[in-house]
Amino acid sequence: MSALTNILIPAIAGLVLGTMYFGGLWLTLRRLARSHQPAFLAFGSYFGRLAACLAGFYLISRVAGLPGLLVCLAAFIIARMVLVRRWGKPELKF
Repeated sequence: MSALTNILIPAIAGLVLGTMYFGGLWLTLRRLARSHQPAFLAFGSYFGRLAACLAGFYLISRVAGLPGLLVCLAAFIIARMVLVRRWGKPELKF
């Protein structure tokens, strides 16, 4: 149970948090141009994503300690790299 608690659960949590954070950012940027209140959308999305990620990282740190938190952070960054490769960098259109 210790290996599961210290490695597997934080890794899955980090992937979920990263996907949620960067997926939410992607959705926000896509809807920003059509929004009637772009500032409200941007700030609301940012603070919502930030609060969810901070709560997730806090819970992982309480359950798995510092090693689990580091695993969670590494998985968070891996999720970002996967999403950037999947969606690609947008082409600039002038």
